[in-house]
Amino acid sequence: MQVFVGYASAHGSTRRIAERIARQLRSSGHGTAVRPLVPASDVTGCGAVVLGSAVHDGRWLPEAVEFARRNAGALAGRPVWLFSVSLVGERSSAFPPVVARCLRRLKARSAAELPAALPAAIAPVGRHDFAGAVAPEHWPPIGRLVFRLMGGRYGEYTDWGEVDAWAATVAAQLEATADS
Repeated sequence: MQVFVGYASAHGSTRRIAERIARQLRSSGHGTAVRPLVPASDVTGCGAVVLGSAVHDGRWLPEAVEFARRNAGALAGRPVWLFSVSLVGERSSAFPPVVARCLRRLKARSAAELPAALPAAIAPVGRHDFAGAVAPEHWPPIGRLVFRLMGGRYGEYTDWGEVDAWAATVAAQLEATADS
């Protein structure tokens, strides 16, 4: 099956994760179209979709939101998986464990990082949160101060094993969908 893997990335982490997911899907026998979520992107010719966005200020990037809204009808007719990339993933984080646990609890109480209509419109098959990379130049001075006061450390926090495992789960679900 051909899978559209679309991403909205501000600093490259989301793009790298999307490329890794696509590589895993290809190794499982699926074709992939890996594309940034720009106005010309569409899912024509793809039987399934994986969408990912960086999360800034608790929300998906505007280009990801616009893509989902513009393609809502096409997405509703296909199996869709979603992933988000921020400082706090499900297994890794740029923060110390105690801060990361607190932030995960806060995140669990709110789905604000996803467009409000998106889950109802497309009923995603699965969803995952990954941690990405963070560098000082990603933040304004006050943001750098708050980040450091919370114990944050700059660096790459993507757990590639977690990305591979999630992509393998998507591939297995695609197989199950194709078999039914």
